[in-house]
Amino acid sequence: MTLEEQLAWAFLDAHPREAARALERMPAEERAAVVRAGAEEAGAALGEMVAPAAAECLAVLSPDEAAPALDRLAPDVAISLLRRVPDDVADRLITGLPDTKQRQLRRVLRYPEGTAGAVMDPMVVALPDDISIGEARVRLRREPRGLLHYLYVVDRDGMLKGVLDIPELMRARARDPIASAMHAPVEHVPAWTPAAAVRAHPAWRSFHALPVSDEAGRFAGAIRYQTLRRLEHEAEAGGAAVPTGITVGALGELFHLGLAGFVEGVAGAAAPRTRSAGDQGDSR
Repeated sequence: MTLEEQLAWAFLDAHPREAARALERMPAEERAAVVRAGAEEAGAALGEMVAPAAAECLAVLSPDEAAPALDRLAPDVAISLLRRVPDDVADRLITGLPDTKQRQLRRVLRYPEGTAGAVMDPMVVALPDDISIGEARVRLRREPRGLLHYLYVVDRDGMLKGVLDIPELMRARARDPIASAMHAPVEHVPAWTPAAAVRAHPAWRSFHALPVSDEAGRFAGAIRYQTLRRLEHEAEAGGAAVPTGITVGALGELFHLGLAGFVEGVAGAAAPRTRSAGDQGDSR
């Protein structure tokens, strides 16, 4: 990898919002070339693009090419993009992910768009109610990616039993059962609840996440506050295309133009390698 390419990947990784603007100006194949050349670094930028442009890019990738970018996206953002491609394409793209994540994403995709189940994060941490506080702390260190401010507690049948926050877990005695520190009952919404009802739920006045239960009452995931804000933004926009990530102001036109040049240069450098890979049996 040349020094110029290393710098380009560093900019993509550190400034995804500005990179997203540059990527959106390219044809879908050139966008895809950037993702193929550095999917992990480009993943964050993919999440900052307007949804139609990001989905169009994903649709021309193979499962192996798309997997690193999809894996880096927040689950609700990944789901929103997968819903914008044909069902057979979404099913194909998911096959490049680890088995556990495949199952979790498929579980969300089966719920109709516009429901709580469709926007929940299925990968939040749920701890069994028969372990100790000390064991809970060990498990959290092993599963940092699904961590919210709140920790949900379930029984061995998967039924939601309680909730506590991380400070409460840290203050509790390690030898005590986790059930002794949790709060019950827990406010939650069924997965088929319409998104409009989720947005208006009074529990948002007190909590930053809302647990979701499936048809059998089992814990299925949680809706993050950031997702609520995205739903409100989309409702206010009347369904217009909005960025899949939370956007903020640009760092300046001069910086943006310089980064755009970097990104476009990466696309040009990656395109010949991509065509060569396709000649050797790319599965697109």
